[in-house]
Amino acid sequence: MVEERHGLPRDRIMKWYRLSRKQFEAHCPFSLQIVPDWEALNRVAAETVVDLLRRHNETSAETTLILPVGPLRYEPLAELVNRERVSLDLLTVFMMDEFLDDPGESLVAADHPLSFRRFMQETFLDRLDPALGFSAARLVFPAPDNAGEVSRRILERRGVDLCFAGIGISGHVAFNDPPEPDDAKADLDTVRSSTARAVMLSRETRTQLAIGGTHGDWSAVPTRAATLGMKEILASIRICLLGMRSWHAGMLRRALFGPVASDCPASLLQEHPNVDVLVTELAAQEPGRKPLLDLGDGS
Repeated sequence: MVEERHGLPRDRIMKWYRLSRKQFEAHCPFSLQIVPDWEALNRVAAETVVDLLRRHNETSAETTLILPVGPLRYEPLAELVNRERVSLDLLTVFMMDEFLDDPGESLVAADHPLSFRRFMQETFLDRLDPALGFSAARLVFPAPDNAGEVSRRILERRGVDLCFAGIGISGHVAFNDPPEPDDAKADLDTVRSSTARAVMLSRETRTQLAIGGTHGDWSAVPTRAATLGMKEILASIRICLLGMRSWHAGMLRRALFGPVASDCPASLLQEHPNVDVLVTELAAQEPGRKPLLDLGDGS
């Protein structure tokens, strides 16, 4: 009898790249929602957070999130909580990552073109009604001097309630790039157990960031970043995997249907018990087909 995985015969596992839109829907190992475009994806993400906040607020329970910069914008979330008057008194947000200066000792300045702190200030903090009770002190970025403390805070509570995660061109989640081929610690367990830390960014990741973030100016992209590790991310009670770009069509298929391996850290999400997949029509299409329309924002 032919062994099956995710409903696909073993001899077809290596053909994930050619999964049609219909096959992608039929065999996705997790709950899948396909929305028309990135605007709709941001709206669904905002509604998901507000639903969680409402449930927790009813019992005065803390709500914890891990949020990325790139896959989501946060104006829709700020607008929704303002309009619905959702209390943020018990909300703590751990950001996935932030860039470091060249020595790798400090976060980049807030006026850096790729500063995630500035992005969150402009798209979220500045738009919130202060009466809802959220403060910048509960928007926590990993940094070289607090990585261990951030990791401890997340892992001691056995993970955050909800983590939104995109996939980078190298298969990274947060800035957990695959190990280099000559890395003596390039095994899967090392990737799986990685914790919050400072990292060097791969050339692939920096190229993606130059295309999507600096209009092609590669020199403006930092070489280092502080990031949550896969251990903190995989500890999340619930993960929402996002995809919105044309190249996400191939990367999502690799992560969800390919082997769980160190060369694609996002494939470790296959081991998580509670993942939702939220993607646009563009990201769900069969790779190799002419793109419907690529997006100028996001990553």
